[in-house]
Amino acid sequence: MPFENLLNISVKKDWIDYLSALLTPTVALFGLYIGYRQWRTEEAKLRHELFERRYKQFDAVTKFVYSVVSCTGLIDEEFVIYKEAIKFEREIAEMQFIFNAEIKAYVSEQIIKPSKEIQQLCSKYRRISEDERQKNRERQEEIHRTLWSNLQIFQKKTLEYMQLQQPSVFKKLWQHLSALWEKIQKEPD
Repeated sequence: MPFENLLNISVKKDWIDYLSALLTPTVALFGLYIGYRQWRTEEAKLRHELFERRYKQFDAVTKFVYSVVSCTGLIDEEFVIYKEAIKFEREIAEMQFIFNAEIKAYVSEQIIKPSKEIQQLCSKYRRISEDERQKNRERQEEIHRTLWSNLQIFQKKTLEYMQLQQPSVFKKLWQHLSALWEKIQKEPD
C-alpha cells in the first residue's frame, strides 16, 4: 500500500505542475484579450468622435445650401445670404483637416462661389429694369439647380467618410499586404 500512495502523490503532483505551468500563459492571454478589447473600444470612440465632427461640417454645408436656395432674391436677401455665408465659412474652417483638401476645394468652388453669385444678383435686384429682373430670376433659378446637384455630389463624396463602421486594422493590413503581394508578382524579375 505505501507504493500506491506514493504513485498517487506523484500523479497529483504532475497535475499541479501542469496546471501551474498553464496558469502563466492563460493569464497572459487573458491580459492580451483585455488589452485588445480596450484598444477596439478606444478605436470605436475615436471613430464616433470623428463622425460627430464630420457630421457637423456635413450639416453646415447642407443647411447653407438650403438657406441659399430658399432665398428668392427679392428684398434684403443679399444681407441674409452674406450673413449666412460668413457663418458658414466659420463653421467649415476645419473641413480640410476632417475630410481632405479635395472636398474643401469642392465646397469652395461648387457651393460658396455660386452662393456669392446669387448674393451679387440680389444686390442688383433693386437697381435693374423689369426685363433684367426676369433674367436675374432665371439665373438665380439656374444657380439653385446647380447648388442642388452640387450638394448631392458633395454628399456622395463625403459618404465614405461618414461611415461609422470602418474596416478593422487587420482587414486594412491584409488588404495592404495583398496589394503589395500583387505588385511584387507583377514586377518582372
